[in-house]
Amino acid sequence: MIQSFNFYNGVHNGVHNGVHNRVHNSAILCKNLNITHDTIPNMAAVEESLTTPQENDLQTLTHSIIEWRRLKEEKDTLSQQLREKNTKMTALEKIILAVMKSHNIGALDLKNSGGRVLFKTKKSQASVGQKGMLKLIGDYLKSAEEAVKLMEYVQGQRPVVVKESIFYEKTS
Repeated sequence: MIQSFNFYNGVHNGVHNGVHNRVHNSAILCKNLNITHDTIPNMAAVEESLTTPQENDLQTLTHSIIEWRRLKEEKDTLSQQLREKNTKMTALEKIILAVMKSHNIGALDLKNSGGRVLFKTKKSQASVGQKGMLKLIGDYLKSAEEAVKLMEYVQGQRPVVVKESIFYEKTS
C-alpha cells in the first residue's frame, strides 16, 4: 500500500532515513576495515556531515523535484502531439500507398520540394512470441513435452533486470 504524506515531511523523512542508513553502513564498513577516529583525523566531521541533513540538500531536492515535474509535464504534452502527428501520417501513408499501388506508380516526382515519393516493398521476418516459439520448437523436436521443458529452461535462465525509477502521483 502506498502511503501519502505531505511533501516536506516526506522529503525530510526520506533524506533523514537515507542518511541514517549511510551512517549505519559506514559504521559497519569502518568496523570491518578496522578504521577508528585515530586512523582518520577528520572522522568525527565525516560522521557529523552524514548524520545531519544539510539544508542545501533539501533545497536542491525541492528544486530538482519541481524541475523534474515541469519537464515531465512538457514531455507528456509533446508525446501527445507526436502521437497525433504519427496517427495522421499513418492515415496519409495508407491513402498514398493505396493510390500508388492501384495505379502501378513506382515513384512520384514532387515539383515543389524537388524530392520523390517511392513505392517500396520490403520483406522481413515476423517476431516470434512465447506461444509461437513453443509451437515451432514442438514441431522441430516432434514432442510437445520436450518443447515445454526447453522453454521452461530458457525462461528460467533469462536474467532479471531491476530498474529503479520515480513517478508522480497526483493526490487530488
